[in-house]
Amino acid sequence: MLKTIFKNQLFIIMLIVFGISSQVFSQANCENNDNSDLVNFSSLSPVQSEIVKLKGWAKQDNGTWLSAPNRIPFTDERTNKSNRGERKLGQDNMISLQLRKVMIGNKQYNVMVKKYYDGDYEFPVLMENWRGFKSLEFFVFSSFKLEEILPEEIPFNEQYAVNLYVYARGTVRDYETKYEDDEIMQAIQSVERGEIVNDWNIIFAVFPIKNGDDEVVRFKLIKSFNREFLASYYTAPSNWERNFEVTFYETNFFRFKSFIRDAQEYVLDVTENVSNLTPLSAYENNYNWGILKYQMGNWPNAIDHFNKALENNPNPDDFLIYSFRGNARSKMHQY
Repeated sequence: MLKTIFKNQLFIIMLIVFGISSQVFSQANCENNDNSDLVNFSSLSPVQSEIVKLKGWAKQDNGTWLSAPNRIPFTDERTNKSNRGERKLGQDNMISLQLRKVMIGNKQYNVMVKKYYDGDYEFPVLMENWRGFKSLEFFVFSSFKLEEILPEEIPFNEQYAVNLYVYARGTVRDYETKYEDDEIMQAIQSVERGEIVNDWNIIFAVFPIKNGDDEVVRFKLIKSFNREFLASYYTAPSNWERNFEVTFYETNFFRFKSFIRDAQEYVLDVTENVSNLTPLSAYENNYNWGILKYQMGNWPNAIDHFNKALENNPNPDDFLIYSFRGNARSKMHQY
């Protein structure tokens, strides 16, 4: 049913911010409020998990491997030693890799946000007056792909690749001067409304390695056009090894596992087909729908599903449903 860690963490936050008394008051006095004038919406969640400590590797022209913190070096020594602005960024670099969440319709999606160092020249032809800044790119994909990125049974010492079937993507250059959440949501809504068609995809290549007590994960985000034949090439077992032949990122296994599992805590089992559900299953389904709507800031729908859950099971053992409902009402100033 509901993920235990998420419930406990959120309950602690609610106790600190609102106090138990406000939850009880909301439960007792808000049964008849009319929410018909409120607009239903889905917002972008806060960061659910993040990796910030990485090592980038690149195979050099002479056959040796060179690494750098959070950056993939170039493949030749001369370029790596260059002091030019764009050369210092490496072939690729990563400040952090984040996972966030959004509901599109009634489907659960994750937003993978890659933040990186970027820049440009004031005079590009002359390569003068380099200005450095931070940018990000994001990729929206089904939350259930997380289980494919890191299965329950870890396939140590086996390479594999996952087609994320990216729903929407985008780049926000110099994101510190913009409101990044708005940029991401606008891109998602443009695809949802059919204003643009996403032509890009991501293949997530993964290589968990276990050598005695040492456990690491090598991974690579392979950007390609959204074409099935390209995805089939990168995900074919015969090509898995090639994905890591020249460049990749590496991090501690526990760190990578937390990155995926922490985001999975927010992925809940729900169904829209409720005709054959028992009262207990209907209670759990509505409870989970309420949590999903709560996560996304859709307070009216969250309250509606919590109410339906309590109709299915008027005397639940889990009193946190009242806390969730009371907190949602407090967000809407229904006291």
